[in-house]
Amino acid sequence: MKKQKILIMLFMAGIALPNLLFAVFKEHLDTANHENRALAEQPRLSVETLEEFPKQFENFYNDHLPFKNYLVRLNYQLDTKIFLTTRKGDVTIGKDNWLFYTPSRSGEDAMADYRKTNLYSEEESREIAGRYERAEGFLKEKGVENFYCYVAPSKETVYPQYMPYEPGEGQSRMECFADYMESHSDLNFHYVYPKLAEDSQEYQIYFKYDTHMNSLGAFLMSQIMADDLTGERVSLKDVKVKQGDVFVGDLARMVNQESSMTDDHDLAIKNYYPRIQCDIITNNEENGEEIFREYTSDSTNDRTLLVVGDSYRLKLEPYLSKLYSHSVFVRIDDFSQELLEKYDPQDVVMVMVERNQRYMENPDQYLGLP
Repeated sequence: MKKQKILIMLFMAGIALPNLLFAVFKEHLDTANHENRALAEQPRLSVETLEEFPKQFENFYNDHLPFKNYLVRLNYQLDTKIFLTTRKGDVTIGKDNWLFYTPSRSGEDAMADYRKTNLYSEEESREIAGRYERAEGFLKEKGVENFYCYVAPSKETVYPQYMPYEPGEGQSRMECFADYMESHSDLNFHYVYPKLAEDSQEYQIYFKYDTHMNSLGAFLMSQIMADDLTGERVSLKDVKVKQGDVFVGDLARMVNQESSMTDDHDLAIKNYYPRIQCDIITNNEENGEEIFREYTSDSTNDRTLLVVGDSYRLKLEPYLSKLYSHSVFVRIDDFSQELLEKYDPQDVVMVMVERNQRYMENPDQYLGLP
C-alpha cells in the first residue's frame, strides 16, 4: 500500500512539476511560435461549447505544452540521428543537413515533381497554354505591351544530390511543359533552370535551410529576366559577391531547429548599377509578409514594370527595380485589375516557383479574368 502511494505521488509530481517549473522560468525560456501556422487559442468553457471543449483544450495544451520547443528539438535529433528519419511533415531532411520543402497536396505536389509522376498530357498542356494566351490578350486590351512568365526551379530540382533519394527518370512536368510552350506558342514563357544549371553547380544559389534562392541565385535569375525585359544584363564578373549575414531559414523554423542551423550565410551582391538610386515609396505588409511594394529609381528607362508573383519575387526586387524608373511588386493572391489602371504598366511579369502548380496552371484566374 505504501509503495502504491509513493508511485501515485511520483506520478502526480511528474505531471505537476514541469508545469510549475515552466511557470517559474517561462520568461527565460524559448516560447516562440516556430511553426508555420497559428497556434490554438485557449478555449472558453460554456454550455454552448461543452461538447467541443475537450478536443479544443487538448489542441491548446499540445500547442502550449511546457518546454515544447525543447522537446521538439530533442525529438528531431532523436529521429534524424538515431532513427534516420528523412521526413518531418512537409520538410524532407537531406544529406549534409540540407532541408527541402516537399509538400504533397493538390496544386503544390513537390514530391510528384521530383519523382516525375505528374506529367501533363498534350491536351492538358494545350489547355494551360490557352489560359496564358487568354491572359496575354486581356493584358494587351488593358494597354500592356509585353507579358512574361518566369518559373524558378524548386530547390530539389537544382540540388538532387542532397536529397535522401533519387529523382524520377526522364523529363519533369515543368520541363515537358516548357518544351511544349516553346514549340506551340509565341508567348514569353520561361523555365529558368536550364540557364541556371551550370552556375548552380559552381555556386550555392539556394539556402540550405530555406525554401528560397539566396541573393546570388536571385541575381542570376534577375539577369536572365533583364535580358528579356531590357536587352541588357549584368554579368557575375561585373559585380562583387561577398558573404552576408547568417540566414536562418523558414525550413529550420518548421522543424524547430533555428537555434542549431546557423551555418548558412546569404551572399550579398555589391556594385550592381551603383549609380542608380532606387527608393521604396510604398510598402504594405500582412503578418510580417510583404504583399505590395512600389519603387522609383533614376533609371533612364522610363517604362513601368508590374511583377505579380509568389514569394520568389521578393529576392528579385533589388535587381529588377533598378531596371525601370517605376516598378510595382505584388503578391499573386493580392493582385487586382485596379493595379493595371492605377499604374498603367508597359511590362507585366508573373513569377513563381516550380512547385506552385496552382499558379502556373491558372494565370487567367489569378489575373482576375472571369
